[in-house]
Amino acid sequence: MIRMTNEDTIAAIITAPGIGAMGALRLSGPLAYDAVSRVFHGKKGRTVDELEGYSLTFGGVYDDGAFLDQALLLKMKGPYSFTGEDVAELQCHGGAVVMSRLLAIVTSLPDLFIRPAEPGEFSLRAFMNGKMDLSQAEAVMELVAANNPKAVLLAADQLDGSLSRQLNQLKDGIVELLAEIEVEIDFPDEELGGPGGAASRTDKARRLLEEAGELLATADRGRIYREGIRVVFYGRPNAGKSSLLNGMLREPRAIVTPEPGTTRDVLEERILLKGIPLVLTDTAGVGRDGGPAERAGVERARQMAAKADLILYIVDIMEGITDEDRGFLRELDHEKTLVVFNKIDLQAQTDGSVLAAAGQADLALYDGLLPEEFADLPRCGLSALEPSGMEVLAGRIRAFFEKGDKYGKHKEIMLNQRQSEALLRAGQALGAAVRAMEEGQPEDMAAIDLKQAWDKLGELTGESLQPALIERIFSTFCLGK
Repeated sequence: MIRMTNEDTIAAIITAPGIGAMGALRLSGPLAYDAVSRVFHGKKGRTVDELEGYSLTFGGVYDDGAFLDQALLLKMKGPYSFTGEDVAELQCHGGAVVMSRLLAIVTSLPDLFIRPAEPGEFSLRAFMNGKMDLSQAEAVMELVAANNPKAVLLAADQLDGSLSRQLNQLKDGIVELLAEIEVEIDFPDEELGGPGGAASRTDKARRLLEEAGELLATADRGRIYREGIRVVFYGRPNAGKSSLLNGMLREPRAIVTPEPGTTRDVLEERILLKGIPLVLTDTAGVGRDGGPAERAGVERARQMAAKADLILYIVDIMEGITDEDRGFLRELDHEKTLVVFNKIDLQAQTDGSVLAAAGQADLALYDGLLPEEFADLPRCGLSALEPSGMEVLAGRIRAFFEKGDKYGKHKEIMLNQRQSEALLRAGQALGAAVRAMEEGQPEDMAAIDLKQAWDKLGELTGESLQPALIERIFSTFCLGK
């Protein structure tokens, strides 16, 4: 278990394992400079204590007097360091044996207790010493794990305090409202509870609830950049779902044959589409008949569609919308369904249809292909075998994704599951407070809900989280962070 104490001096290799141009060992704590002075000698002969508080010095590291490697010593005097403590980093050539040996040396120095750092312990010390709050510390790991440019920007923004500032603004609003309520409870006849009385306080609570809702909405968008948009290919057998998947991946990942029902299980792939991460899921063709394997595949397809952020309902344009299609479309969530008319190249070869000749970008041409009950569904036409079709689909997915890109003054944020649940609970508590005030209940009842909302927001920044939970969170960080 990670230790919530600053008394020990800790050390860890902070670069990725393996061979590289550079490897770095970080020490943090009261004995960091004592330990470094035993193993590092600068070329100019200056001791570690003689170096400026923020300096970079070239020299060598030694193992009991024997030269081990050339090194750079980076000295950062507390409290102005990542952890807020005295920090020293030794940067050597990135050999795994050299770095492991150097760590073993500093953690076995006689008369000095230097222990290996636990995973996340440097970040924990930064949190404990007030260098960052919990949401910023978790953003460090989001930045390390980011798999697309937008996720990097969002994580860096949160590390810089964007989420913290929004949370603190919400918490300050709750505290101000609680203060007004407490004054009203303690001095009911003095009219000290702020101008406007109970109606004004109710309006303030509603605004806080609205702020929390907008923040939660941005978190849902941020989740997509963190995890990827879950896109599910759905439709009847042989509509071209697997061909479309292969076309988007630009490689034959799924088996494609003229026979329907080739895909019987879920096939999942990840791609980056014009900066948006997608998790593409090819599913078995849905149908009313079939054996046990087919039925199992269809059931899994339905389950995946229910979890999807976007459903691409694939229709063979040569067959058009059938009665079966109508039934399946009725089962889907229209808010997240895009109808894709595939195989327009075959139709053009057959009858020179204006649908293909006029180009896929003219979306109005496909209006007549959908029954009136599905007129609200967005649609496009393409050929899964042609690169231009992939461009059409990419544009439609991006347009679909950005259609709800309005979150007021809030920036997008990325939350992990723990943070999302805490923010959701805060919103629920604010909602309960608003209802209590609207129903004319005693204001001390609303105050209980407001305090709960503050506590839940405090869980995101770490102010109201139990030490054991904080330890558990930081223990999930990678070693060296």
